[in-house]
Amino acid sequence: MSQTEETPPKKDGKRLLKILLYLATALFVIWLLALLYLMFYIQSDENEERYVLDKLEGIADLKAEALHKTESLSKGEVEETNKQEIQLEQLDRDEFNPAMKNLLKNRNFDKKRFDAIFENMKTPQIPPRDPLHSTFGKEVVYIYHSHSRESFLPYFKDTKKPEDAYHSKANITIVGKMLGKALGRRGIGTEVDSADIVQELSFRGLGFNSSYKISGERVKSASTENKDLEIFLDIHRDSLRRKSTTKEINGDNFARLLFVIGTGHENYTKNLQFTEGLDKLLSTQYPGLSKGIITKDSTQGNGVYNQDMSPNAVIVEIGGVDNTLEELKRTTEALADVLSDYYWHREK
Repeated sequence: MSQTEETPPKKDGKRLLKILLYLATALFVIWLLALLYLMFYIQSDENEERYVLDKLEGIADLKAEALHKTESLSKGEVEETNKQEIQLEQLDRDEFNPAMKNLLKNRNFDKKRFDAIFENMKTPQIPPRDPLHSTFGKEVVYIYHSHSRESFLPYFKDTKKPEDAYHSKANITIVGKMLGKALGRRGIGTEVDSADIVQELSFRGLGFNSSYKISGERVKSASTENKDLEIFLDIHRDSLRRKSTTKEINGDNFARLLFVIGTGHENYTKNLQFTEGLDKLLSTQYPGLSKGIITKDSTQGNGVYNQDMSPNAVIVEIGGVDNTLEELKRTTEALADVLSDYYWHREK
């Protein structure tokens, strides 16, 4: 074999060696890059984990701080928060505006049970706080009911719907009588007007939205006939359900109270001042019994509610459609306590 024929194999070997060297270098570079990537990825995961942990620790710190703040709240502040929540619930809800035919219909009602419970309730023997506290025959409080047929579902046999809770005989006027008697035992002369406003509306051919017009005529007439009247209470029951209208105090269930002030007249601030005095006393003597005060203008209802006739006039919603007479009676006693304290000790 000649020398010229041996040269090509040598050149092929060098070329192959060079290719292998390049390939090894490339593999090394790829391995190095992969190693660097893995190191970076692991470090990133650690950083992300640390970031997440830091966030969780931060959230935990915020929860602990919130818990500490909650625990540090005074009882009054907690009650105020609850009261504001319930007020929002009240402001957001729609009020029933029943048709007259529904109001005039007397549903199947357990009247015997209703009357028996009312008659058998013993009048608590309350010792007078001061024997000198008496209006001496003067009637200074006027109780009436613009929505006189508002009733209570526990005594109905054929319905559990709030919109059906109306009755001509067994209704909110019973609560007005309870309150009148409770005030009388505390020396405060009270006139209780139990007129059937719905019947008068029907007689005149008017709708339910004229209720305050009819009751206002009666308030004006009473004020004209009796100049001693100072406080005017329009007693209603709420349309909300039991959980929003009931409060346990010292082991007994009470029907909760709500005050309504109409801002549709120029002197409503005086009504508000009067009501704030009552609400403050309730919060002190019976914490949690009052749901507070809500204000309504003419876009949210009547807007005046006959409160332009006296600075000491207010709507008082006592309980709701699910409350019982026993619960309502406990609340009338509590309200009578507060009203008598206000009447005897306010600055005149």
